[in-house]
Amino acid sequence: MDFLERPHFVLALRTVDTSVRAAREIVRAALAGWDRPDTTGDVELITSELVTNAIRHAGAVTLVLYLPDDKTAMVEVWDDNPEGPVEPPHDMQAEGGRGLFLVGSLSRAWGWRPTDEGKVTWAQAVTP
Repeated sequence: MDFLERPHFVLALRTVDTSVRAAREIVRAALAGWDRPDTTGDVELITSELVTNAIRHAGAVTLVLYLPDDKTAMVEVWDDNPEGPVEPPHDMQAEGGRGLFLVGSLSRAWGWRPTDEGKVTWAQAVTP
């Protein structure tokens, strides 16, 4: 089945903090509308962390969500910053810096790849 025949959406986001909440809510609604509710909240949290990183380090951000198969949700965040995400050393006392650790813990796989305009950071999450 072609990617465009599977449920998907693309959303340009403003690089402001309120975009993180909007992205989470839209992902939740899209998955529910596709009859794949995010019962664990994992896809929403992955989305939050990837979007947060992008709006902090880039000028243009686009969220892509699609269902490549019956058990997976793919979250992609495209941005115009060519530098890949860096997972800082784990400091359990730090107030922040654990976003990519969470993404890695909640997803089947995650990574990033360069694009002509910047990069795309992606994560595969299992859905019910």
